[in-house]
Amino acid sequence: MARSSLSTLYVGLLGLATLASGLADILVWAGAGPGVTFGILEIAGGDFFRWGWGGAVMVFGGLFMLSGLTHSGSLQQSAKVLLGAIMVGIIAGTDLFALFCESVPAGEGAPEFFNTASGFLGGIAPPYSPAILLLPCILGILYLIGRGEPDDA
Repeated sequence: MARSSLSTLYVGLLGLATLASGLADILVWAGAGPGVTFGILEIAGGDFFRWGWGGAVMVFGGLFMLSGLTHSGSLQQSAKVLLGAIMVGIIAGTDLFALFCESVPAGEGAPEFFNTASGFLGGIAPPYSPAILLLPCILGILYLIGRGEPDDA
């Protein structure tokens, strides 16, 4: 990571957002509140493996990003940030795959098996999980790590 304060602020805010969304996933799954839908963001919370376990992965991904902020030019700290970004990317990838797979088959009342093009596009429309919404920002972290030269290479 570059030593600039702007990239440190970017990673810090992204780490906090990842940590908060992971905690929200776990709290909604545990029954602390009903599912949340706000604009294009949705936290449903019904499935343990996605919302409970996936929320824990998001929490640890956010913690890795935040712990990588100290001495942000070193290779070890950049690796922590990259590990946190990869963890969020894995959860976002599984959410995108599930969204795609849920949109391919037609509804129960339809005579055909495959969905129409408009039905498929309607199935992949918002709202999205927090991991999917954080995915473009995670790609920004990959850019920041790629352009910086570590101090102790």
